[in-house]
Amino acid sequence: MKSFVVVIFSLFLLGCSSSDEPSNTPPSQNETLFYKGMDLSFQSELESYTIDYKDENSNPINLLDYVSENGTNLIRLKLWHTPQDGQNGLADVKTYASRVKAKGMDFLLDFHYSDYWADPSNQNPPEAWQNMTQNEIRVAIYEYTKDVVLQFKNQNTLPDIIQIGNETDSGFLWNYGKVWNEFSDNWSNYAALVNEAISAIKDVDTEDRIKIMLHHSSVENAIFFFNELSEFNVDFDIIGLSYYPQFQTKNLNVVQSKLNELVTTFNKDLLIVEVAYPFTLDWNDNSTNFIGSNNQILDEFEASPSGQKAYLEWLTNTIKELPNNRGIGFCYWAPDWVAFSGNEQTSTSGSAWENQCMFDFDFKALPIFDVYRDN
Repeated sequence: MKSFVVVIFSLFLLGCSSSDEPSNTPPSQNETLFYKGMDLSFQSELESYTIDYKDENSNPINLLDYVSENGTNLIRLKLWHTPQDGQNGLADVKTYASRVKAKGMDFLLDFHYSDYWADPSNQNPPEAWQNMTQNEIRVAIYEYTKDVVLQFKNQNTLPDIIQIGNETDSGFLWNYGKVWNEFSDNWSNYAALVNEAISAIKDVDTEDRIKIMLHHSSVENAIFFFNELSEFNVDFDIIGLSYYPQFQTKNLNVVQSKLNELVTTFNKDLLIVEVAYPFTLDWNDNSTNFIGSNNQILDEFEASPSGQKAYLEWLTNTIKELPNNRGIGFCYWAPDWVAFSGNEQTSTSGSAWENQCMFDFDFKALPIFDVYRDN
């Protein structure tokens, strides 16, 4: 998704602060950790504004404190190579990762390998990597990945999961690693780039603590992607998926069958790494939202606080029921990206996501947090 002043096919921005005492107790070795995660990539920016997030009883909260104390055990942060405004750059992500780890939560690092949003329609290499040869881009991704992971290791915030590319249905680092349209026979180059990134991670993480994830945007079409990749011996651990009903199938039986097929075919863990659902079809600013009508949502779950909660309960149970305990959790995308009057951009763009947040239009925590507390 994208940034605050931009409202196009992916969106975004904004921030909050906190103390550093761990609050989550890690599971014992005999327990299977089920991830109840959030993508809080906007928080470091949102904290530069005064947003009065509240708990269910309307008491003021610090957002990171609150989520860590109410069941969240994984925070996902995206990383851009050289962002123009510094947001989601390495220094920014390192700072927030320190706070995440201090709260006892696991950390998922989402490499976009771009200076801006990467998704199935946009996979632009960093400006610094333009006009390289195929061999040069392989060296670049290795050296960059190794340097980033080493910096996290040196500050004792080594990621627990690293995602190599964001929604890479069509590959990444176009056209070097593009696997779409006229580049449909380019899988060997895509796999080689991914393998360079994996080698860099493992050269730093000599104890093999980090889990490697590859991310596809579609529950329905991921089988094709991972089938194509299977002949190239890519050593990864987790299938990462996005599931947004407005863009994908609304048939929940199909969702269940596809998830089952993925874990049984490829024998990998599975994490729904991007998910969200509206608590209303209304809006709280002048920005057009991604969801605004009933034909964009599921018949089984209305756009209401209780419907939002019931949807995530269904998805959680579906993931937990996958064969061989291969379903390892979910990550809610941008639960904090509210619209608020203190933002100077609100009158023209604002948030296109506020009706899918986990806080209502008064910034009060919604019942969906029960899913985090109860699972």
